[in-house]
Amino acid sequence: MDKAKTHFFLIDSFRGIASVWILALHILPSYLPDIDWLLSFIEFGRIGTDFFFVASGYVSAIACHKILSRKSKTGFALKRLKKIYSIYLFSLLLALIVVPLLMGCISFLKSKELIFDINLPTINDLFLYISLAKVFTSETWALNEAFIEINGVYWFIAVMVQIYLLLGIALKFKSKFHYIILSTFLLSLLCLFEDFKNLIPIGLFLPSFSKFFIGMILYFFILKRGRFDNNIFTSLLVIVCCCLFGLVIYLHLNGFKGDSYRLLSALTISLLLYLMHPIDRIIKNSLFGKTTFWLGTFSYSTYLNHIVFWPFMYMFVSNLIPLPLSVSAPVILVPLIIIC
Repeated sequence: MDKAKTHFFLIDSFRGIASVWILALHILPSYLPDIDWLLSFIEFGRIGTDFFFVASGYVSAIACHKILSRKSKTGFALKRLKKIYSIYLFSLLLALIVVPLLMGCISFLKSKELIFDINLPTINDLFLYISLAKVFTSETWALNEAFIEINGVYWFIAVMVQIYLLLGIALKFKSKFHYIILSTFLLSLLCLFEDFKNLIPIGLFLPSFSKFFIGMILYFFILKRGRFDNNIFTSLLVIVCCCLFGLVIYLHLNGFKGDSYRLLSALTISLLLYLMHPIDRIIKNSLFGKTTFWLGTFSYSTYLNHIVFWPFMYMFVSNLIPLPLSVSAPVILVPLIIIC
């Protein structure tokens, strides 16, 4: 198999951009002046989460394709869960114990009192956090609310674990794999209708699966790119992509945030990645590409831990930097959180 078709540099590069944009979305609005166009641009970073679903679908499709082609052994779910859980459990340890301890030590330097603000969850809640079953306790489909006491972004990991388990089960029935995945995708599309979505248990992965599936389809289109590689088809895709991108921006400016909007966002991202695939190596060798690729190498850690490190780094910036937060937040606070 052609390595250029399996390793897509832009996926990692876009991961870096997405993680920083989401970080800015969560942190900067608290400190920046109320400038509509600036806040709107930052809030557009919500598409970063849609990109993470697409990217995860793309990478998972590579692994599934190798297993189905007998070029790799099974064990997909176990490998993915091991990788994602190692990051998640480390993040949980940081959020519950390490960062509160560090903040207590830093506050001692100023107040001369050693006060540790460690609020450990109950045994029952701790089990729900570790198992990620906490996502099912959300009262609405704003799944971040289930984890908001510690770190709202953990909802994404909870959903991804469910998707990986589904793929692992589907790979056990190799001859039926495509039927299982396609059927799940069609069910996820039905979740666009509120009446059907109300029948789904809150916290189940299904409403988010369509964005993941689009990432899987992106891989197979790139794998078979030679069949579609002609000027007319490419020109039509460019036009469609531009129209969709314009529509996504229009919907964003008018306050749309529902499932249909997020699916449209994921589709637009996938089309853009498909069209940019031929210039993958050019961007890879550019300074911008190298920088964003470097950010992408630890993008999931940035995504998971920026909320954890936010109050810790805020202590330094607000007390030691003689600048207004409207300046120090984007210039100093955000880079410090990324470094952490």
